[in-house]
Amino acid sequence: MSRKRIQFGAPARARKANTPSQPPLTLEVERLSHEGRGIAKIDGKTTFVAGALPGETLSARITTQHKRYNEAELIEVLIESPHRVIPPCPHYAQCGGCDLQHLSIEQQREHKQQQVLDQLARFADVVPERIEPPLISSATGYRRAARIGINQRQRDGEILVGFRRRGSNKLLNIDTCPVLTPRLQPVFALLREALNDLGDIRNLTHVDLSCGDTDGFIRFRCTRKPKDELLERLKQISRKLQLKLVIGLNDQEISIDEGLAHYTLPSSDLELGFGPTDFIQVNAEINQAMIDQALSWLDPKPEQRVLDLFCGLGNFTLPLAHKAAQVVGIEGSAEMVERARHNANRAGIENALFYRADLSASFRHATWFREGFDLILLDPPRTGAREAVKELSGYGASKVLYISCNPSALVADLPLLTAAGYRVTRFGIMDMFPHTAHVESMLLLERDHA
Repeated sequence: MSRKRIQFGAPARARKANTPSQPPLTLEVERLSHEGRGIAKIDGKTTFVAGALPGETLSARITTQHKRYNEAELIEVLIESPHRVIPPCPHYAQCGGCDLQHLSIEQQREHKQQQVLDQLARFADVVPERIEPPLISSATGYRRAARIGINQRQRDGEILVGFRRRGSNKLLNIDTCPVLTPRLQPVFALLREALNDLGDIRNLTHVDLSCGDTDGFIRFRCTRKPKDELLERLKQISRKLQLKLVIGLNDQEISIDEGLAHYTLPSSDLELGFGPTDFIQVNAEINQAMIDQALSWLDPKPEQRVLDLFCGLGNFTLPLAHKAAQVVGIEGSAEMVERARHNANRAGIENALFYRADLSASFRHATWFREGFDLILLDPPRTGAREAVKELSGYGASKVLYISCNPSALVADLPLLTAAGYRVTRFGIMDMFPHTAHVESMLLLERDHA
């Protein structure tokens, strides 16, 4: 029996198709796209249908025709996938934050794993020798960092607090978000209540939230300095959420509450400090499991030296320092380098060194690079690590661990390493962002030495 269909995106009256209104068609869905849409064929032409699942037969209407593909809206599921589930979020149909809540969590992970494996085979000619089980966490309440939009409607002054609508830049009012950590759930109601009677608050654009274990930051982005009454309301919100208050004003950061926030890595007996604009892994449970797996796969010995590229505030570097003779962390941000040094000093770790370098440019002549390393870890941004991989391909390290947050960048980088004699010996995904199409993966590359 078909459940009530999910109408994705903005209401129908807000849609703008670039084709005349089309009659409904019956489609057979073959598979999911990388962003989580169903893929069907109409006369051999790929057609994307949001909300559709593989194996389903559905009624759909073409909304947009492009040269190489169509886009269609789901009208009714005629034959339903056994993996279709009721989304846990009441805002899912319109909110752009999640893509896959209508698919069972087990199948979400299967889809993500197969997506990366397919791209590895097609675009990098790589078949991992060993596929490890995915690293998983709770599917809800996992997100400890988020950006929440704030807007004020011009016609009636209503305060909107939430996320962008699916396929739109417009803000959707949100009451609750199941993927946010329970500590942050009250933020939507608190913001609306605090801002509702202040008149014009259009100088507030969004709020960034980041939680440590017991503390964290709430950072309000403002286009001009907030007046005293507004500032007092923001202080009240921060106190209720037990988060440090920061005002982001153009290029200036005004810390109302001083000091860093902290999160722990229990397996390594470490506590790391971070600032309000520092990058931290969103899913604390997966972060710990990811570090544990990286240590296990690299298996650093007490006499070995390790290079950690894109090291951030030392998330991998400091746990590695407990195992190796020395670890060198490299990061493009001078502020993050100082943060990593602070964390190392605070933990009493003396065998971790940190340097700033632009890893999108050649670093072959850097003193730290010429010193030689037995093991290398890369955790690059979504753009990948093309220049770094060029430098490393002829370097001679016995193992390279690549942590990827973008399969497209990963498959572009890998051929340089495999051409240099590295084999992908282990592979596994990490479900850092359940209910979204985002996928992270870890690969171990090893080279045999004569």
